[in-house]
Amino acid sequence: MFVKFLKKEHIYFLKIISASIFVLLAASSFLFWVISGGIEKLSPDLPIYIYLFFAAIIFAVLLIFFMGLSFKKNKNRSVLVYPARYILIKLLYPLAFFITSIFRINRDKMQGSFIEINNFLLFSLNNQILKDRILILLPHCLQLHNCKAKITEDVHNCLKCGKCNIKELASLSDKKGIFIAVATGGTLARRVLEEKMPRAVIAVACERDLSSGITDSFPLPVYGLPNIRPNGPCRDTLVDVKALCELIEKIAV
Repeated sequence: MFVKFLKKEHIYFLKIISASIFVLLAASSFLFWVISGGIEKLSPDLPIYIYLFFAAIIFAVLLIFFMGLSFKKNKNRSVLVYPARYILIKLLYPLAFFITSIFRINRDKMQGSFIEINNFLLFSLNNQILKDRILILLPHCLQLHNCKAKITEDVHNCLKCGKCNIKELASLSDKKGIFIAVATGGTLARRVLEEKMPRAVIAVACERDLSSGITDSFPLPVYGLPNIRPNGPCRDTLVDVKALCELIEKIAV
């Protein structure tokens, strides 16, 4: 049942998690072996009981997470999805981040897979949100680097030259009735969230910033859409407007 709902975009993150769990169990096995001498003085079987209890907790956490991913949509699915998303964001992602740091694994790819799983869990809730309660949060690097317009104050300050996506996105904001904000960093993004108090956020950014935003904003639903970087990071980036519109249609009412 789980394989049926598993997407190829999820595989990389799940591979990292599998490796992380193996490392965690190996490290804990070594730790228990080191300290077992003292524990055995209390009871010869106590070390193995402690280890089995620790392993059972890990198994239970993973079981809840995979059940949240694999069950079909239904009105009671949120009972599984909410704890599954908590486990993903608060436990599995920090663990995967740590492992990629230690072993120098491709972090952008891991974070991209993490974003896909986060989106999948949010979509599975099938929540329909009023358009005026949705916030689209864009990175400042979508604006042409030498443009003088101050779009961080209002995207409608765009000069409409058409050299970047901002003109199209400002038009999308008017057409859909969804507020669009451009943030130059995490502090400004948090201020916008506090002022607008949206029920859901569609964020466009690089994988690193999206992952950070998803984890920092939890439990607020944040749908991530990675930007396109033809000139490298943080300079004249693009957004797939068609994909953005499709994302809006999935959650807006």
